[in-house]
Amino acid sequence: MRKVLAALLALVVVGVVAASAQGFRPAVPKLEINESNFEDVKAKILSHLEERIEDLQKLKEDVENADSADELKSVMEEHALERAKDMTLRKIDRAIERLESSGNSDAVSELESLKDKVSSATSMEELRQIMEEFRGIMEDAGFMKEGIPPKMPCGGMPEDGPRMPNANSANA
Repeated sequence: MRKVLAALLALVVVGVVAASAQGFRPAVPKLEINESNFEDVKAKILSHLEERIEDLQKLKEDVENADSADELKSVMEEHALERAKDMTLRKIDRAIERLESSGNSDAVSELESLKDKVSSATSMEELRQIMEEFRGIMEDAGFMKEGIPPKMPCGGMPEDGPRMPNANSANA
């Protein structure tokens, strides 16, 4: 039983570290780095990295202190919820920036109140419901059609990378 729990723990830790590394994008906005802003940009990047390191150290401590499979599962679910809440808040912040630039103050107000709901969410299901509400606000504001977010240009590719042609399609 102990070997099974150790193997489970190893898989969970490897999965969390891999997910953390893969999903890493600096939270600082894209800035042109030059001699005049070098120190400020460097400080922002270092601050962000220190926050990430602290979060991972806390997770490591929580995993090490888990005394049972149920407790470990609870730690991992709590960590996943916190990461999902952080990503959701960043998504809402980006949407607020877009809506402010278009002058849609009603939708901005709705999204600001949605941020409070995200912060107080206690389950992934609750967060899913909040995201449905987010999509509705964005659709009403004209930024989403039929529940599909607009493609964000990243070198002309969709956010999730290039698409491979379907082998069954006529274009393949």
